[in-house]
Amino acid sequence: MKTWMKVALGIFAGIAALVGFIFWLTGDVTKAGDDFFAAAQNDDMDAAYALLSEDFQNGTSKEGLRAYLAANALDNVKETSWSSREITGSTGELEGTVTTLDGSEIPLTLRLINSEAGWRINAIEKESAGFKDSSGARLVPSVGEQQQLFRETVAAFADSLVDDSMKKLWDSSANGLRQTASVEDLDNAFKTFFDDDDAFLTMSKITPVIDSAKINEKAAILSIRGHYGFKDKSVHFEQRYIYEGTNWRLSGLAVQAGSPPK
Repeated sequence: MKTWMKVALGIFAGIAALVGFIFWLTGDVTKAGDDFFAAAQNDDMDAAYALLSEDFQNGTSKEGLRAYLAANALDNVKETSWSSREITGSTGELEGTVTTLDGSEIPLTLRLINSEAGWRINAIEKESAGFKDSSGARLVPSVGEQQQLFRETVAAFADSLVDDSMKKLWDSSANGLRQTASVEDLDNAFKTFFDDDDAFLTMSKITPVIDSAKINEKAAILSIRGHYGFKDKSVHFEQRYIYEGTNWRLSGLAVQAGSPPK
């Protein structure tokens, strides 16, 4: 055999070994995703729910999970095909398509975390139908969805002010925020607003003006800026979200009366 052919075969063998090693490393991650859809297809919500992370479970009931899967045609998946699988530290990601019993193929991304119980699903992202930008980047939610997120956050903020504790806002936040800031930290950050609970309760019932919304693709963070205008002053919010479970969850909040947060 010619020397160059031996070298070429050696390179191909090395590539095959590398691919095999990657698949071996990510085997537990793919098994978690495959087992989840197998349980859902068998209507075993207990098993499917057990494969969710603790934070996912905190924000979603079994019935909520069942309803989400049914509404998105993910309760009858017969086959999964993961074109991309990645592990970074204690987090993993599966990207590919799932095929339903009627033959439909649905693009899907699963984000997972490694826990004492093994790999657990922390977010399910189904690619939405409709127009995409030319780069294929995630598009920001519609204005109506932005307003809904905005109002839900303001409502949780207002309810917390009524209680003189940011516990309700903290409970509704993403895992990352809860790990880096305690309820007491939020109390200290927003204590100047505790006497204004009536004003914020009023705001929570009003449709906000959305000033801007953008997604940082690298950090996967959605930032929404908006305000409420009144005769004597305006109140501005900057809200930041990360996709967790099956929806966007609050990861940061700034509130300022009179001018936009800097």
